[in-house]
Amino acid sequence: MNKARFEAFSDGVFAFAITLLALGFVLPPLRSASNHQLTTALLALWPNFIAYVLSFSVIGLMWENHHALFRVVRHVDRRTVFWNMLLLAATVLIPFATTTLGSYPTLAASTFFYGVVLSTCATFYNLMLLHLVRADAFLPEVDPTAIAATVRGYRTGWFTYIGATLIALVLPLLSFALYLAMVAYFLIPRGADSDSPLSARRW
Repeated sequence: MNKARFEAFSDGVFAFAITLLALGFVLPPLRSASNHQLTTALLALWPNFIAYVLSFSVIGLMWENHHALFRVVRHVDRRTVFWNMLLLAATVLIPFATTTLGSYPTLAASTFFYGVVLSTCATFYNLMLLHLVRADAFLPEVDPTAIAATVRGYRTGWFTYIGATLIALVLPLLSFALYLAMVAYFLIPRGADSDSPLSARRW
Protein backbone atom coordinates (compact mmCIF):
# COMPACT_ATOMS: atom_id res chain seq x y z
CA MET A 1 0.00 0.00 0.00
CA ASN A 2 1.08 3.59 -0.59
CA LYS A 3 3.27 4.56 2.35
CA ALA A 4 2.95 8.31 1.73
CA ARG A 5 -0.85 8.22 1.95
CA PHE A 6 -0.63 6.00 5.02
CA GLU A 7 1.60 8.52 6.81
CA ALA A 8 -0.42 11.53 5.61
CA PHE A 9 -3.67 10.03 6.93
CA SER A 10 -2.03 9.19 10.27
CA ASP A 11 -0.61 12.72 10.56
CA GLY A 12 -4.07 14.16 9.93
CA VAL A 13 -5.68 12.08 12.67
CA PHE A 14 -2.94 12.95 15.17
CA ALA A 15 -3.35 16.64 14.32
CA PHE A 16 -7.13 16.42 14.69
CA ALA A 17 -6.89 14.66 18.04
CA ILE A 18 -4.40 17.15 19.44
CA THR A 19 -6.58 20.06 18.30
CA LEU A 20 -9.64 18.63 20.04
CA LEU A 21 -7.84 18.86 23.38
CA ALA A 22 -8.60 22.59 23.54
CA LEU A 23 -12.32 21.81 23.67
CA GLY A 24 -11.80 20.44 27.18
CA PHE A 25 -11.72 24.00 28.53
CA VAL A 26 -15.31 25.00 29.29
CA LEU A 27 -16.19 27.92 31.54
CA PRO A 28 -19.30 27.60 33.71
CA PRO A 29 -22.08 30.12 32.91
CA LEU A 30 -21.74 33.29 34.95
CA ARG A 31 -25.05 35.04 35.70
CA SER A 32 -23.60 38.45 36.48
CA ALA A 33 -20.10 38.27 35.10
CA SER A 34 -17.43 40.38 36.73
CA ASN A 35 -13.69 40.44 36.41
CA HIS A 36 -13.31 38.71 39.78
CA GLN A 37 -15.79 35.95 38.91
CA LEU A 38 -14.18 35.34 35.55
CA THR A 39 -10.71 35.22 37.09
CA THR A 40 -11.91 32.74 39.70
CA ALA A 41 -13.54 30.59 37.02
CA LEU A 42 -10.37 30.60 34.90
CA LEU A 43 -8.17 29.69 37.86
CA ALA A 44 -10.53 26.83 38.71
CA LEU A 45 -9.61 25.25 35.38
CA TRP A 46 -6.05 24.45 36.51
CA PRO A 47 -6.69 20.65 36.63
CA ASN A 48 -7.93 20.85 33.04
CA PHE A 49 -4.77 22.70 32.06
CA ILE A 50 -2.52 20.03 33.61
CA ALA A 51 -4.52 17.30 31.88
CA TYR A 52 -4.24 19.27 28.62
CA VAL A 53 -0.45 19.55 28.90
CA LEU A 54 -0.22 15.84 29.71
CA SER A 55 -2.34 14.75 26.75
CA PHE A 56 -0.75 17.24 24.35
CA SER A 57 2.61 15.75 25.27
CA VAL A 58 1.30 12.18 24.91
CA ILE A 59 -0.18 12.74 21.44
CA GLY A 60 2.77 14.85 20.33
CA LEU A 61 5.26 12.17 21.34
CA MET A 62 3.08 9.48 19.80
CA TRP A 63 3.13 11.35 16.48
CA GLU A 64 6.88 11.99 16.71
CA ASN A 65 7.69 8.34 17.45
CA HIS A 66 5.25 7.15 14.78
CA HIS A 67 7.05 9.34 12.24
CA ALA A 68 10.49 8.18 13.42
CA LEU A 69 9.43 4.54 13.20
CA PHE A 70 7.98 4.65 9.70
CA ARG A 71 10.90 6.53 8.19
CA VAL A 72 12.82 3.24 8.47
CA VAL A 73 9.92 1.03 7.30
CA ARG A 74 10.21 0.12 3.64
CA HIS A 75 6.66 -1.08 2.95
CA VAL A 76 3.18 -0.95 4.47
CA ASP A 77 0.74 -3.85 4.11
CA ARG A 78 -2.94 -4.22 5.01
CA ARG A 79 -2.24 -5.66 8.44
CA THR A 80 -0.06 -2.68 9.28
CA VAL A 81 -2.93 -0.42 8.21
CA PHE A 82 -5.32 -2.45 10.38
CA TRP A 83 -3.26 -2.06 13.56
CA ASN A 84 -2.59 1.58 12.74
CA MET A 85 -6.32 2.27 12.33
CA LEU A 86 -6.97 0.76 15.75
CA LEU A 87 -4.17 2.91 17.18
CA LEU A 88 -5.73 6.03 15.65
CA ALA A 89 -9.21 5.02 16.86
CA ALA A 90 -7.88 4.88 20.42
CA THR A 91 -5.95 8.14 19.95
CA VAL A 92 -9.05 10.17 19.10
CA LEU A 93 -10.54 9.09 22.45
CA ILE A 94 -7.74 10.88 24.31
CA PRO A 95 -9.45 14.33 24.19
CA PHE A 96 -12.60 12.95 25.84
CA ALA A 97 -10.53 11.09 28.44
CA THR A 98 -8.57 14.32 29.02
CA THR A 99 -11.73 16.33 29.67
CA THR A 100 -12.92 13.67 32.11
CA LEU A 101 -9.57 13.62 33.90
CA GLY A 102 -9.37 17.41 34.10
CA SER A 103 -12.91 17.69 35.46
CA TYR A 104 -12.48 14.94 38.09
CA PRO A 105 -8.70 14.59 38.68
CA THR A 106 -8.95 12.94 42.10
CA LEU A 107 -11.58 10.32 41.28
CA ALA A 108 -10.58 6.76 40.53
CA ALA A 109 -13.05 6.43 37.65
CA SER A 110 -11.55 9.33 35.68
CA THR A 111 -7.90 8.34 36.14
CA PHE A 112 -8.75 4.70 35.43
CA PHE A 113 -10.60 5.61 32.23
CA TYR A 114 -7.69 7.80 31.13
CA GLY A 115 -5.31 4.92 31.75
CA VAL A 116 -7.52 2.50 29.81
CA VAL A 117 -7.38 4.79 26.77
CA LEU A 118 -3.59 5.23 26.95
CA SER A 119 -3.08 1.51 27.58
CA THR A 120 -5.21 0.75 24.53
CA CYS A 121 -3.06 3.07 22.42
CA ALA A 122 0.07 1.38 23.74
CA THR A 123 -1.38 -2.07 23.05
CA PHE A 124 -2.14 -1.34 19.40
CA TYR A 125 1.21 0.41 18.92
CA ASN A 126 3.03 -2.64 20.29
CA LEU A 127 0.98 -5.02 18.13
CA MET A 128 1.72 -2.93 15.04
CA LEU A 129 5.42 -2.87 15.89
CA LEU A 130 5.42 -6.63 16.44
CA HIS A 131 3.82 -7.16 13.04
CA LEU A 132 6.40 -4.91 11.36
CA VAL A 133 9.17 -7.01 12.88
CA ARG A 134 7.60 -10.32 11.88
CA ALA A 135 6.86 -9.06 8.36
CA ASP A 136 10.47 -7.92 7.91
CA ALA A 137 9.16 -4.51 6.94
CA PHE A 138 12.20 -2.50 7.98
CA LEU A 139 14.85 -1.24 5.61
CA PRO A 140 17.65 -3.83 5.25
CA GLU A 141 20.26 -1.43 6.57
CA VAL A 142 18.47 -0.90 9.90
CA ASP A 143 20.52 -2.30 12.76
CA PRO A 144 18.69 -5.34 14.25
CA THR A 145 19.78 -4.24 17.72
CA ALA A 146 17.98 -0.94 17.16
CA ILE A 147 14.78 -2.81 16.32
CA ALA A 148 15.14 -5.00 19.39
CA ALA A 149 15.69 -1.92 21.57
CA THR A 150 12.53 -0.37 20.16
CA VAL A 151 10.49 -3.47 20.97
CA ARG A 152 11.84 -3.55 24.54
CA GLY A 153 11.24 0.15 25.03
CA TYR A 154 7.61 0.10 23.95
CA ARG A 155 6.91 -3.12 25.79
CA THR A 156 8.19 -1.44 28.97
CA GLY A 157 5.91 1.51 28.27
CA TRP A 158 2.94 -0.82 27.79
CA PHE A 159 3.53 -2.59 31.12
CA THR A 160 3.88 0.76 32.88
CA TYR A 161 0.61 2.07 31.44
CA ILE A 162 -1.19 -1.09 32.51
CA GLY A 163 0.28 -0.79 36.00
CA ALA A 164 -0.65 2.89 36.28
CA THR A 165 -4.20 2.11 35.15
CA LEU A 166 -4.63 -0.51 37.84
CA ILE A 167 -3.11 1.78 40.48
CA ALA A 168 -5.75 4.37 39.54
CA LEU A 169 -8.37 2.20 41.22
CA VAL A 170 -6.81 2.77 44.64
CA LEU A 171 -4.41 5.74 44.30
CA PRO A 172 -5.65 8.12 41.57
CA LEU A 173 -3.06 10.84 42.20
CA LEU A 174 -0.17 8.36 42.04
CA SER A 175 -1.59 7.08 38.77
CA PHE A 176 -1.69 10.65 37.45
CA ALA A 177 1.98 11.05 38.40
CA LEU A 178 2.89 7.83 36.55
CA TYR A 179 1.19 9.12 33.40
CA LEU A 180 3.38 12.22 33.65
CA ALA A 181 6.45 10.02 34.17
CA MET A 182 5.66 8.15 30.95
CA VAL A 183 5.90 11.41 29.04
CA ALA A 184 9.45 11.84 30.34
CA TYR A 185 10.20 8.20 29.48
CA PHE A 186 9.17 8.58 25.83
CA LEU A 187 11.05 11.87 25.47
CA ILE A 188 14.22 9.79 25.18
CA PRO A 189 14.46 8.19 21.72
CA ARG A 190 15.56 4.58 21.62
CA GLY A 191 16.26 1.97 18.97
CA ALA A 192 14.64 2.63 15.61
CA ASP A 193 13.23 5.90 17.01
CA SER A 194 16.72 7.29 17.54
CA ASP A 195 18.56 9.63 15.16
CA SER A 196 20.90 6.86 13.93
CA PRO A 197 19.04 3.55 13.66
CA LEU A 198 21.09 2.34 10.69
CA SER A 199 24.00 -0.04 10.91
CA ALA A 200 25.84 1.20 7.83
CA ARG A 201 25.28 4.96 7.79
CA ARG A 202 23.56 7.85 9.54
CA TRP A 203 20.54 9.77 8.38
